[in-house]
Amino acid sequence: MIILRHNNLSTDDLFIIERILLKVSETPYHTYSLDYSLLNKPRAEVYGFIAGIFQRMNICQTLGITTSDFLDFLIDIEKGYNDNPYHSFYHAVDVAMVLYHMMEQYDMAEYLTNVDLAMVMIAALCHDIGHPGKNNHFEVSCKTSKAKLYKDLSVLESHSSSLTLELLDKHQLLRNLESQTSLLGIAISKQDFKTSMVKMILATDMVCHFTLKDNISILHEKIDALKHHSQVKKVLLSMGKQERKLKPLFPNQNPFHYFKQHFFSTQPSSPNNFHVTKSLLLNSRERTMLCKILIHAADISNPCRPWTVFHQQSRLVCVEFFRQGDAEESLGLPISPNMNRKEANPSSINVGFIDYIVQPYFEVLSLLFPKSKELLVQCSKNRGEWLKLSTENVDIFGNKLLPIEVAMGGSITQVTIAAGTVEIPGKFEKVIRNKLKRSHSFNPNLFLSTDDHLKIRRKSEEISLLYQRTRSPIG
Repeated sequence: MIILRHNNLSTDDLFIIERILLKVSETPYHTYSLDYSLLNKPRAEVYGFIAGIFQRMNICQTLGITTSDFLDFLIDIEKGYNDNPYHSFYHAVDVAMVLYHMMEQYDMAEYLTNVDLAMVMIAALCHDIGHPGKNNHFEVSCKTSKAKLYKDLSVLESHSSSLTLELLDKHQLLRNLESQTSLLGIAISKQDFKTSMVKMILATDMVCHFTLKDNISILHEKIDALKHHSQVKKVLLSMGKQERKLKPLFPNQNPFHYFKQHFFSTQPSSPNNFHVTKSLLLNSRERTMLCKILIHAADISNPCRPWTVFHQQSRLVCVEFFRQGDAEESLGLPISPNMNRKEANPSSINVGFIDYIVQPYFEVLSLLFPKSKELLVQCSKNRGEWLKLSTENVDIFGNKLLPIEVAMGGSITQVTIAAGTVEIPGKFEKVIRNKLKRSHSFNPNLFLSTDDHLKIRRKSEEISLLYQRTRSPIG
């Protein structure tokens, strides 16, 4: 029986939640593949689905809380989200669902502990809580109170982290953490849990993208060596290589300093466990980095979903983009790239997102988790679908995909996407362009000539400002 302390739901809603919870927790998960979307489901069914996933992962048991405790927490998370076209509660639960799918189907939980899983799944649910529907660039440009509070550093991610910490305290969700994890032999303090979770949320800032991508390769190198030998350094030295260290996501101005000053006054109390145990190949710092890598992967995974889901999500992204563009125009600010409704081409936006952000990231991730290669196959198919929908020439090698060039001690290109703004280093951009040209020569059907584009008419209607959600039961 579900008993809520902080919220009230109708008897009918509680019945629906329990029914869906049992169905999801007991049904083989492959029933819910990546073509499954929570976007059109009523809130009670979404609550039940997420609670079912958390039960499958034994997260409540790990934290020493009840399903009722978690549901109370989840309802308050939903209340913290704004009704944005894209960055809404539905996006949060969608990211959590994809993250679980990747762990279940592609063995991405292989190197993580139960506590790690609890941290990253809660971080996934909360990573955009309080999102205003505008990005960090807008907050900084408008000099908002949030931008001033967090000193222009990962403004929205910091805001979401603060709200998450408040909810954890309100619900005392970690009240039994230390005693419960002691039974598992990996005693974790509440402060350590919160610290790692905040760092995971901060890692969803797109400024971390390329460093996360580099760290996938570093972890893959270490894991590959450890699976065959006990001493990584000796193995690498015998091959004429040095052991590479994980790169910090914020090497200069770290947004986590705010949380050290305002939330975490002392040093972490739990041992760092920077050693390899029999059951774990990675130490705690490396496991936290892996969680950051995975939550970011789930956050940018839309192009790897079946076309119907990806296309639906992309429409919502564009609605939110255009609203920000309208706001910028009304305030006399330069309109951000991809946000001018009069000029933006959804096809070119998404092809660029795939070519420069998603596909390279998941290619490296598939080296660490080979079963995830199927995501790249779907990503390639979706790229072709977007090309078919183009009503104008998609300049694959021109500035339409990469609209702003900024000189900052070298060639850097700035791109705005759903998850935020990312700066593409000139060297990486050149590599991708050459790769695209090579694949063009091998796969001419992936690239349409100007004449071909003129023959193709748009298959979808113009993006509606008021995207209507229909309601359907979970099947």
